[in-house]
Amino acid sequence: MEGTIWKKWNVRGIVQGVGFRHFVKNVARAIGVKGYVKNEMDGSVTIVAGGNSEQLTELFKRVMEGNGWSSITDYDEEILPPQDYKDFHVEF
Repeated sequence: MEGTIWKKWNVRGIVQGVGFRHFVKNVARAIGVKGYVKNEMDGSVTIVAGGNSEQLTELFKRVMEGNGWSSITDYDEEILPPQDYKDFHVEF
């Protein structure tokens, strides 16, 4: 996608065992973002997302608001080089 920005967020808090990955996948697909979401061994969740500035801003806002059961207490953000994802999925 032309003009696509790729970011990686590692979010911490109550983000595993609460349906968070599927929530992120559904939001990302609804707004047209590509990439993946994955649980990490340390209890955090990694989100790799590609889209335009508005899409990524909306995804991040929704991720921070959560799904009603999740609660993010801290996060890291990193700009990534172009990625080659065709959709948004949960990685295991």
